[in-house]
Amino acid sequence: MCLGLLLLAGGEFAVRGPVRAIRSASQFNDFLSPYIQANAWMRGLDPYSPETLLRLWPTGAAHLQFLPKEVADGTLIAKRGIPTAYPITALVLIAPISLLPWNFAYAFWLAINLALFFVMLWVLVELAGFSYREPAAILLVAGTLVLAPFHTGIVTGNAALVGVELGIIAIWAARRRYEVTTAILLALSAGLKPQIGLCFLLYYLVRRRWRVFGTTVAAIGVLAGLGLLRLEVGHTPWLGNYLNDNHVLLESGILANFTPVNPMRFGLINLQVLLYSFVGSVRWANDLAVLMGVVLVMVWLNGMRRRGAEADLELLDLSAIAVISLLPVYHRFYDAALLVLPLCWVFVWFRKSRMVGAVSLLLMLPFLIPGGTLLETMQADGRIPSALVSHWWWEAIVLPHEIWALFFLSVLLLYEMSRAGFVSESTGRAFRG
Repeated sequence: MCLGLLLLAGGEFAVRGPVRAIRSASQFNDFLSPYIQANAWMRGLDPYSPETLLRLWPTGAAHLQFLPKEVADGTLIAKRGIPTAYPITALVLIAPISLLPWNFAYAFWLAINLALFFVMLWVLVELAGFSYREPAAILLVAGTLVLAPFHTGIVTGNAALVGVELGIIAIWAARRRYEVTTAILLALSAGLKPQIGLCFLLYYLVRRRWRVFGTTVAAIGVLAGLGLLRLEVGHTPWLGNYLNDNHVLLESGILANFTPVNPMRFGLINLQVLLYSFVGSVRWANDLAVLMGVVLVMVWLNGMRRRGAEADLELLDLSAIAVISLLPVYHRFYDAALLVLPLCWVFVWFRKSRMVGAVSLLLMLPFLIPGGTLLETMQADGRIPSALVSHWWWEAIVLPHEIWALFFLSVLLLYEMSRAGFVSESTGRAFRG
C-alpha cells in the first residue's frame, strides 16, 4: 500500500512539477528577471533598472507586449514586480548561469532544482533516522512529493525552492559536524533568498554554533563584496533603483499588496492578508503582523533557552522557526515548501504522540493544493455562489485558510517545544536531587 501511495505521489509530482515546467518553458516565469539582472551585473550595468531589463531581454524568452509600454511610463515594477528586488548576492550566484542562452539556462536551472529536490528527499529520511524500507520513510517521501508549494515553485522557477532545499541539506551537514559545508550551504540559501535562509542561520546562532554562524556570515559578505565590487568598478549607479524596487514591492506594488488591489492576494501566506480582512487598515495589518511575529519568535527563543540541543528535538525547533518565519513578512505560496521540516518532524513524533502528529498533518493538508489562489480564481470567474462570497467569513476565514493553518501550526509547535522544555527541566531537577 505504501509503495502504491509513493507511485501516485511521484506521478502527481512529475505532472504538476517538471512536466508543467517544461511545457511552460517559453512563457514568463520567476527566473527570467533575475537571469537578466545577473547578466546585467556581469556586464557592469544597473541590474535594478527597468531600461536595462528591456535592453537585455533575451530573444528566446517570451515576448511581452506590455514590457516597452510599462518601462516607458514607469509602471513596470509596480504592476509586474520586475526587475526583482533580489539582493546583489543572488545575482552573483545566478551570474554563471546567465552566461548561457535563455533556453539552456532555464533547463539548467530546472535541472539544479530537481537534483537538489531529490538530494533533499534522501536527507529528510536521514534526518528522521528511518530505514529506507520502513513504511514511515516511504510515507515521508510521498508526503513531500505531494506538497503543492514544490510543484508551484518548480513551475515558476522561483529561487525560494533552491533556498529551501539547500537549507534542509545544510541541516544534515550540520548534524554531522561538517561546519564549513554547512556554512557554504547556508550562505547559498540566504544569498539566494534571505527570507528563507536566515531562519536556518538564526537557529545556529541561538545554538551557539559559532563556526557555522561566523563562516556563513563571512561567505555572505564575500558574495556581497563581489557584487558591489563589480558595480563599483563599472561606476554603475544602482542603489537608487534597488531601494526603489524594494519600496515599490512592499508599499505600492501589486505583487506584495495584501489589499483588494491585488487580484491574487490570497496567493500570499503572510499574516497581513488575514489581518487586513479584520482591521481594514494597511498600517494596522503590518504593525499587528510584526508584533505577532515578534511574540512568536520570543516564545521560540524561550523554548530554546529552557533546554539543550537534544538531537531528537532538533527537528521540532527548526520546524517551529521555519513556520514562524513565514508569517510576519512577505511570502508567497511556494515559500511554504518550508513545511517539509514539520512534515519530517511529524513522522518522527508520531511514535510519541499520535494526536499531535494527526493534528499537525491536518494543519498541513491545505498545502496539498494552492487553495487560496484556486478559490480566488473561481470567485473571479463567477463559479462561487454570491451567497457565499458576500459573508464576512469568506475573506476572513475561507480564502486565507492557509494562513490560519500556518498560524495554528506555529502555536502547536511552540506548545510542543514548551512541553519538551518542561520535561527537560523536570528531568534535570530530578537528576540533581
